[in-house]
Order: sequence, then C-alpha cells, then structure tokens
Amino acid sequence: MRRFLAWSLALLLLLGVTVLPWMMLDDAPAVEPVGEFGRKDLAWIKSLFQKHDPRRQTPDVVHSIRLDESELNRLLNYTVELRRVTGIAAELTPGSATLTATLAAPRNPFGAYLNVTAEVAEAPGGIRIESLQLGSLPVPGVLADWIARRVHARLRRDETYAALADAFHRVNFDENQATLDYRWRPELLTEIEQKSVEILIPPADQARMLDYAQYLDGLLKRYREGRTVPLVQVVAPLFEHARRAGGDPREHNRAALTAIAAHLSGISLAKLLEGEGRSIRRGPHVLLSLHGRRDFAEHFIISAALSANGGSRLANAIGLIKEEEDANRGSGFSFTDLAANRAGVRLGDRATGEPAARVLQHLAAARSDDALLPDFRDLPEFMAQAEFDRRFGPVGGPRYLAVIARIDARLAAHPLTR
Repeated sequence: MRRFLAWSLALLLLLGVTVLPWMMLDDAPAVEPVGEFGRKDLAWIKSLFQKHDPRRQTPDVVHSIRLDESELNRLLNYTVELRRVTGIAAELTPGSATLTATLAAPRNPFGAYLNVTAEVAEAPGGIRIESLQLGSLPVPGVLADWIARRVHARLRRDETYAALADAFHRVNFDENQATLDYRWRPELLTEIEQKSVEILIPPADQARMLDYAQYLDGLLKRYREGRTVPLVQVVAPLFEHARRAGGDPREHNRAALTAIAAHLSGISLAKLLEGEGRSIRRGPHVLLSLHGRRDFAEHFIISAALSANGGSRLANAIGLIKEEEDANRGSGFSFTDLAANRAGVRLGDRATGEPAARVLQHLAAARSDDALLPDFRDLPEFMAQAEFDRRFGPVGGPRYLAVIARIDARLAAHPLTR
C-alpha cells in the first residue's frame, strides 16, 4: 500500500511538472510588445504626472484620475517597464475590467510566454478578482480573490503599504473609462521613495551604491564649493576604485554611474538609501563639465545611469523630448545635447553588458574629455522651433535622420561606445 501511494505521489508530481507548464505557457504573446517610445506618448505621460504631481496636491482632499482605455493602456505599457513583462492591455466595461499581461518565460520546452488574463470587478474599498487564467489553465475566481486578499492583508503589516492602500478610496470602471479616487498625504512621497529602494534595489546593490556615493563625496571635497570641475577628474579615480574592488564589473559600473548621476541630479543617495530625513534633494556643491559644458556632463551621465539601470529606451526618449521642449520655449533644439544623450545610452548598455570589464578599464584610465565623449560642439544647437523645422524638421524626417546617422557613426568609432 505504501509503495502504491509513493508511486501515485511520484506520478502526480511528474504530471505537475509537465502538464501544468504545458497548459500555462504559450508560443505566442497575447499582448504584442510595445514599440519605441513616441514623442506624443512621453509628452502625454509627462503632462499627466505634472497634473497629478503629489507635491502640488492639497493634503487630505480626495482627487480623481480619469483615463480612457487607450490612455490606461499607454500608461501601463510605458511606465510599468518590468523586465519580463512584454505587454499589458486593459479592456474596460461598466463595473469591470479585463486585464491581460504577457511575460517572457525563461528558455524551456513548453512555451516562450506566460499570458495572464484577469477579470476584475468593482468592490467596496477596491476591486475583486472574478476570474483568472494562466495560459489555458483556469484558476477559480474565488480561489484567486482569496489568495489576493490574503496577500493584501499580509502586505498591510508594512506601514508604507498600508498608508498607500488607505490613500486609495475607490476604483470605478465605466465604458472605455477608469476613475481612481485617492486622498494624498505629503509624507507618503518620502515613504514611497524609501520603500521603492527597499523593494527594487537588493541590499548588496544598495551598499555598493552608497560606497560609490561616499567615495565620490570624498573626491569632490578637494574642490571649493561652487567650482566647476571636468567630469574626467572624478570619473577616472572613481572607476579606479571600482577596478581595485574586483568582482562583477557590471555591478560596479552601474553603481558608479548611478552615484555620479545622483550627484548631478541633486539627489542624496545617502538620504535615499538610508532613509535619512524627509527630503532626498540636495544642491550639488561641486559642478561637473564635459568639453567645457555642464549640460553635456548631465546629459551624458544621467542617460548612462538610466540605461545602466534598464531604461535605455526611456533615456533616448527623454533626451529627444527635452530637446523639443527647448526648441519650443527653452534654449533651443541642440543636436549636441542629443548626441550626449545617445552616447550616454550606449555607455550604460555597454557598461552593464558583455564589454563591461573593458568599459571599466577605459574609464579608470581616462585622462581627457575626448576619452569620455567625442567633441560634438560642431553640431547645430540652440535652434528655435522655426529654425529647426526649416533646416532639419520634422523629427524622424530624412534631414534629421542624416544628422542622427552622423552622430551614431562617430559614437561607433569611439573606443568607449563602439
């Protein structure tokens, strides 16, 4: 009898590891991967966040965000950039919504994608799961909703999660429209920033980033406050510190680039990573330049850090929309800044990819601006919108793409970004 039970259990386990993956995984995605960031997409997302910027919200007043179906899908796909999620789609109907997500599966013999479809409905204080399907495997809605509620109850033990959950009052689904009502409290912003660090950055990476931020602060203390210093004078010793540390060059490159980008952005990594104080902002006491330009250093390093942390598509798009905004009402459209952005994206990709060790060695040995970035000051810059349109417009047109091709060719020939 025991032998029969043992064989039965073994058979069930065998069926579980073969039949379940076969039912759950598919060869084709249910939601096609999104394309490149469009200028209109990013401009819309930026305007949405500016409208609902929590720093500008009146505390303890109920606010509403209303999105139609296409806006919700655009927001989901362009702001929720999870590494294995290739696409998300929502279909809205009165009182309910159908949410579908496609995740890329690791290499296996059963299928390349996990397609998840959930039917959710309005409920007091939130939503409830009506049904759930993993590929072709149905999960009873009652079971899925029970699991979700148990997870929610467990997560509420965390003060930040509980405060954020309590801030959301109601979700309403209508034909082609979703409305979220929320009550904002100013202290939530700091709590969310610090909790995001805990969730998204492993402790080892946090310690590494903090080490590089502290080492960078030590390098900058040599200079008087308000001075502008060539970027290479901090890059070389910082990456020499990385070279001496040993270990995975990709992780050291990512941490070092993040530390410099945080400094240029006026963000205190110590306050962010260690939860010190209510604000993570601080003004950089020493400024950095590249080819004599502070804006070049900012575009180059911040794009590199974004790319190194998984956002190369976002970094390129942000660079483009920034230049278009400058053309409309700022300093003018500059191919020079756009070139620095593109160089930074290439650097971030290579610093965390196969050439990571070579990139680290190059940066540690850098002694001049030319070792970091080609001199793009011969490119057209500071063009008002009318001048840009006359000479190179529109964005994506042949004359514009010809300049981009020249930029990319020079980057492809540079030892750091080729």
